[in-house]
Amino acid sequence: MTAEFPDAIVNYRAKANKSGVVYDAGKPTVGFAEDFEKLEEEVVSVETILGTNPEGIYATVKAWLTALTSLLGAHKTQHQNGGTDEISVAGLSGLLDDGQTPLTHNTSHKAGGSDELTANDIEIPKAICFFIDGGGSAITTGIKGVIAIPFKCEIVSVTMMTDQSGSIVVDIWKDTYANYPPTNADSITDSTPPTITTSNKMVDSTLTDWTKAIALGSILTFNVDSATTVEWAMIELHVKLVE
Repeated sequence: MTAEFPDAIVNYRAKANKSGVVYDAGKPTVGFAEDFEKLEEEVVSVETILGTNPEGIYATVKAWLTALTSLLGAHKTQHQNGGTDEISVAGLSGLLDDGQTPLTHNTSHKAGGSDELTANDIEIPKAICFFIDGGGSAITTGIKGVIAIPFKCEIVSVTMMTDQSGSIVVDIWKDTYANYPPTNADSITDSTPPTITTSNKMVDSTLTDWTKAIALGSILTFNVDSATTVEWAMIELHVKLVE
């Protein structure tokens, strides 16, 4: 007889025990109709899952599965970047698993772009620091040094600390590099320069009448107007970056 599968799902003929024979699972040496029917059901179940002609145009099912694996591996490239059927995430919500690099859109946020990013209102703590050292003796009056400022900023507050209790007044002068050196006429503190009186520290966030804006490349000069007792002083101008 010729097998029906794989052209069709096998259809077994009905079976029955001899008259008077009752199925008994405890008799392993006796073949009952139920045993054959169970086997046939399992075979039909497998054939039903596979379907008719499961190997398709291939010689065996194994050959078909091998070819399918190769086909799927090649097919995925069609949906990758640059493929013939590239997948787009446009319109999708949620987050992608991998970080994404902006393409043409990133140029709009660069300098001169239509949506240029700025540091306005971004609070990045920065400080301009200047140290005055009396070399083991009380600080004397006069110019103690200069600093060139490499960024545009605005002064928010000033803090000054000394080595010991005493008094000191430090004025700050500002001018451009072209007009270097700054002079007393270029004071940015007006009538309220950083001042310590019989103490070792001070802080001022009001900065009454100060010229707070500092342009890129400005030169700051620190001048001691008066000093008593203190041998060193640290001045910190707390600033925020601006455009």
